[in-house]
Amino acid sequence: MIVRAASGWQTVIADLALILFLITAQAVGKKPATQSQAEEEKQPPASSSALAVHRPEQGESVREWLIASTTDQRQMATISVGYTQEKRAEALSEAERLLAEADSAGVPARLIATPNATDDVVITVDYLRQQ
Repeated sequence: MIVRAASGWQTVIADLALILFLITAQAVGKKPATQSQAEEEKQPPASSSALAVHRPEQGESVREWLIASTTDQRQMATISVGYTQEKRAEALSEAERLLAEADSAGVPARLIATPNATDDVVITVDYLRQQ
């Protein structure tokens, strides 16, 4: 007596064909993206992942850290300063000092100053320039 398998190769092929049909039907049923949506998807992200992050203390020198952290000319430092309304002038003078240190280190930098609930300074280094 010959024992036959409950499921043959024909059943497997039929299952795969059904799966392929369902995937194709789902893809065909989607509406094409409008022109503005397609352009938004092609644009690069506004920011990238930081390669290095440092939270300096008030008055701390960051020149050596910037020199050690930037290894490529495409990298740029971003100095983000958050300040309370009472300490706005102090925060902006600290930001100017940090920008001067970045210039003396030969590292291109940009400054972002925003009102915040707390006073904080964060310096990040990431790829923001193209060459």
